[in-house]
Amino acid sequence: MNDIEWFDMWREDCAQFMDDEDYPRLVQRCLQRYDRYPDNTYALEALAEAYVLNGEQQKAIDLVAPYYHRDPGHPLYEYAILEALFGMGKGIDDFSWQRPPEVLRMGDAVLDECYSYLKLKRKPRTVSNLYIMFIGRAYLLFNEFDLLQGLVSDGRFRVSNQDNCVFAEVSVVRAADRTG
Repeated sequence: MNDIEWFDMWREDCAQFMDDEDYPRLVQRCLQRYDRYPDNTYALEALAEAYVLNGEQQKAIDLVAPYYHRDPGHPLYEYAILEALFGMGKGIDDFSWQRPPEVLRMGDAVLDECYSYLKLKRKPRTVSNLYIMFIGRAYLLFNEFDLLQGLVSDGRFRVSNQDNCVFAEVSVVRAADRTG
């Protein structure tokens, strides 16, 4: 069996294990990929994620930490370690970082940035568009639904389709909207 066929089979198996929430088998299958391709960061990431889903967060940290210490700037390693730490109910300070990763929480700073961005726009933007602005900049401790809730509760924004995060559109409340 060639590598492409093997990978396709691996992907199908993992999708089925995820659907079935069969995380022990997911770990075993991801371990096979990691053993087959030990230098592949995607194989490492898949195994770390499987460990976290299976409640084996410390194994995920033990797996990823050596890679992190060799290349602390690689975001995959930071994110995998953070996922495991948060999965154990621990915080950022519970790992010996060479430089602590940036973590962004839902709050005034996020809403202020959304406001600054939207006040320059004529047309509404989706919550997904706004959420994407923050991805890649930091590890996000909020999801699109959390962002939607923050925008709805902030009087500076008009949010249509509030019941559906996918279709919700956001614009700023303009001075003309308040008076008229």
